[in-house]
Amino acid sequence: MEVHQHAHTPRKKWTHYFWEFFMLFLAVTLGFFVENQREHFIEHKREKQYIQSFYEDLTADEYDLQNNIQYLRAQVQDADSLQILLKNATTTQPANHIYMYLREITRSSLALFYPNDRTIVQLRNAGGMRLIKNKAVSDSMVGYYRTIEIIQFLSENALTNKNSLREKYMPLLNAEDFGKIIDSTSEISNPSETLRLRKADPDIINSCLIEVNRIKAISGTLAIRMRGLKEKAARIKEFIKNEYHLK
Repeated sequence: MEVHQHAHTPRKKWTHYFWEFFMLFLAVTLGFFVENQREHFIEHKREKQYIQSFYEDLTADEYDLQNNIQYLRAQVQDADSLQILLKNATTTQPANHIYMYLREITRSSLALFYPNDRTIVQLRNAGGMRLIKNKAVSDSMVGYYRTIEIIQFLSENALTNKNSLREKYMPLLNAEDFGKIIDSTSEISNPSETLRLRKADPDIINSCLIEVNRIKAISGTLAIRMRGLKEKAARIKEFIKNEYHLK
């Protein structure tokens, strides 16, 4: 009778299982590390793209701010001239420049500053400032747009004063003459004919002078604020250029 002997597989040593576990652990850890580094690299690349975009926004803001500052300084000068003319206004003397200054000082084309905010909007849509790892940079971005909010608040007050002046000066002017100082390109120009006031009521003129003074004051304040914002934009640009080695 044949006796079959069972083949016995040698038992693996515990060190073999240990190395199998170690190699598996090492593979998982390395995979996690590589993936983490890849995500870090992608986020850093995105961060730099946002910073480059913000840098370009600041450059565009500097240009717009300079235009606004020049406009506001001209408003202050116009207000000074208009105050002198209104104080001595009559219905018999030429009033061409009163018409011109009243229309110029109540224009609102550059009364509001609209920042180039594409980057901050994208960051908000992407989940906030967490993508900007450099805290000093993110703080400077937040501070910059808070300053803009103050400027926009003051600008809205300026628009309110302009609207109020428009309502007050209407009784002083002749409707037919009112349109003669606007040329075909919507620019204000001095017509060849002489324009005169319809009324020179002291109470109406006094109300207009109050609004003109308010516009002058807030225009001067806005010019100072915008100059400060323009200087802040230049400082932030220099800072992030050095921090992120922008070209």
